[in-house]
Amino acid sequence: MKKALDLFTQARGSAVKPGPRQTEVELKFLLKDPEDMRRRLHDLGFSSSGTVFEHNIVFDTPGRSLKKGGNLLRLRQDSGVRLTYKEPPADRTHAGRFKVKQESELAVADFETMRYILNRLGFTTERVYEKYREHFSRGPEVSAELDRLPHLGFFLELEVPPDQMDRLAADLGLDPGQGLRENYFQLFEAHCRSAGLEPGDMRFGDERQGR
Repeated sequence: MKKALDLFTQARGSAVKPGPRQTEVELKFLLKDPEDMRRRLHDLGFSSSGTVFEHNIVFDTPGRSLKKGGNLLRLRQDSGVRLTYKEPPADRTHAGRFKVKQESELAVADFETMRYILNRLGFTTERVYEKYREHFSRGPEVSAELDRLPHLGFFLELEVPPDQMDRLAADLGLDPGQGLRENYFQLFEAHCRSAGLEPGDMRFGDERQGR
């Protein structure tokens, strides 16, 4: 198991050169009126590529070594299947203001086969979350995701260069100071604590059943 974990958590300190990676800089905003936000995005020149349903599994070791190190290993199925690894950035200049992660991602052929491989490598702790996501873009560096999640409602996730974030948020009628750096599981855990619920997976079926 340790050998498998090292592939994900120690690559930067070894002689192995990582493949293509990108630094993502994000802020999330809770939305009361998603239709109004959709209109605002179109007015600012964003184009939509449509809405997809996502089924995601976040993997970890039984001791949650990845979470403790600030890393995330996720398998996602929407219109395709992708394996994503996120780690703290080497440059943490903007990490206190935004959610900043170094991301490596690749397409895989089969969801269940990749899940089996990860389990066999020792990543046997799984958490599931579902969401509906509409992707908007304006040029190669500016994107917005309109998300609907069970129990939590609607969010806008902005991914733009850090020097453009505050201006874009303000142009969309949002208060940059209200932006959230937490991931959706962290927000869900906070929701469960306030509601006196035991946090688990985030599925629409549970929401419909009142769980």
